[in-house]
Formats: sequence, C-alpha cells, structure tokens
Amino acid sequence: MTIMNLTSASGSQTTVLVVRETPKAILVKGNASEAWFPKRAIDADGIIADWFQFDMVHSFLFHAPYRPAA
Repeated sequence: MTIMNLTSASGSQTTVLVVRETPKAILVKGNASEAWFPKRAIDADGIIADWFQFDMVHSFLFHAPYRPAA
C-alpha cells in the first residue's frame, strides 16, 4: 500500500493511494474516484505536468483525497 501526495500545476494538493502500476501508467485512488495518470506526467516530487489534461475523475481526487479507514 503506497500513499503519495500529488500537486497540480496550479498548486492544488491531494493525497492518493496507488492501486496499480504498469510500465507507462499509474492508477491512483481518492475517496470518490480512481484515475489513471501517465507516469511521465508526474515527476519524482509528485508534481503533475502542466500539459496533462484533467478529466472529471482526476478533479475528484483533489476534492475527495484518500483517507484511510479509521
């Protein structure tokens, strides 16, 4: 179970759970959605490249970040 922090190009931050990885992409989960990101869109510090186009499921990650069940 890997938890990571992501930061959008505009500076918004969220916490996500890594669900699955392939050689080229990563599936992450918040409390309201799961979304795939190309690995090349996220740098080593968790900053998402400004060229990446967000869909609605990506936006939900920032509105409902991952929180482990208590």
